[in-house]
Amino acid sequence: MYQRICVGKSGRTGISLAEMPILSRRSRIPRPSEPVEPDYDQAAGRLVVKLVSVLDRVELKDLYRSSRGKAGICLSRQKAMYLMHTVFSSPYHKVAEFFRRDRTTIAHACRLVEDLRDDAEFDKQLEAMENLLVSARALYESASSEALHHE
Repeated sequence: MYQRICVGKSGRTGISLAEMPILSRRSRIPRPSEPVEPDYDQAAGRLVVKLVSVLDRVELKDLYRSSRGKAGICLSRQKAMYLMHTVFSSPYHKVAEFFRRDRTTIAHACRLVEDLRDDAEFDKQLEAMENLLVSARALYESASSEALHHE
């Protein structure tokens, strides 16, 4: 099944949901059962930030910036924090380390994004991001397990 990234009339980027299987809503996916590589959380963070940057049309440097920035940039960064925590099961302290923030800031971002999911449009956009990241995580884990079996 193909997933298509499209740009709407408003200039916002999204995922064509007609071609994407809808996964059930989840709060958190368990960490891989095998020992994870030391840079697992860093790799997860880079992937999440790149995806949010593309789909929200925000510069990568703005998502890494230490200052809060404009509201739209701040919300995109909070989405990235939430996705890193929920999809890749990175603990708050690892997400905080990646974004160079305090773990309480990550907890606040996760609560805020979870509250915003009550809005159907926001939830649909976030669910599309989750689906892409779940697919990427599955690829990463299958490649990692194959590499372990070949050693």
